[in-house]
Amino acid sequence: MVHSGVLGPVEVVAAALLVGGVALAGFGSGYPRTAGLGLVAGGAAVLLALLVLNRVEWRRRDRSGRELLLRYGDALEKRHGRKWAVRDWLQEVDIKSNGDVRQRIAFTIVVCCDELDFCSFTDRVNWDWPVRLKRRVRVKVRSVEVGGEGGTRFGVSAAWLDHQRLKTMIHLDEPAPRDAEVSFVVDVDWPAKCAPFVKGYLPDELLVSFGNTIACARYVITLPAGYHVRVDKLGLVPGRDVYELTQSVNDAGRPRLTLVVRDLPAYRKVGVKLDVA
Repeated sequence: MVHSGVLGPVEVVAAALLVGGVALAGFGSGYPRTAGLGLVAGGAAVLLALLVLNRVEWRRRDRSGRELLLRYGDALEKRHGRKWAVRDWLQEVDIKSNGDVRQRIAFTIVVCCDELDFCSFTDRVNWDWPVRLKRRVRVKVRSVEVGGEGGTRFGVSAAWLDHQRLKTMIHLDEPAPRDAEVSFVVDVDWPAKCAPFVKGYLPDELLVSFGNTIACARYVITLPAGYHVRVDKLGLVPGRDVYELTQSVNDAGRPRLTLVVRDLPAYRKVGVKLDVA
């Protein structure tokens, strides 16, 4: 609690109450002992309240810092244009029976400027998701491990654009030069992301789009065991677009949908709409 600022004097008083109360309760009897126990209870209550206030304050400061960093990152992107292009994309979505979602995204970018310090991506939930669950969303980004090298974590700044969209900035360890390729593996734990869908209340849409034409994008969706779903493609037209949508069952007996799209134009949203059969 040393970072609590103006609460410092109150902390000193609460600590003094605790010390004095323990002394009275330990060495006194009768009224002094009762008074000491009262002081201990009062001091503990004050310290507990200060701990809660301190936690709330630091969460606020952390959120403010992440939002500020995101705003300046967006300003740089808009002012100087997008400085990287996605070369390929594999998004694996594991939907649990309670609606929780575990995602693993593997993608490679090509640097389109002299030096690149960060890149970003955005994910979203498609229903009126409870705001209280925001703190439970976890994003972890690592480099790709090849031949025993790699697999270390990148610095990440994640901030909410609104209560449904989360933007993540990935900070490179060192600036990447023009035409360099950088690969990432992103793990996202998102509680209740598909809860209405797995409970049969609403269909769900899983979509992707990119700021450049991408040679190949793959979307693999694993459903809970025993689920039978109906699926529609979104944003794709037979004869115009090159894509493949297949259904299968994995080794654990869980249904799996795989969408592969090739030569996907920039800013085109494509994906699938799922509904319980």
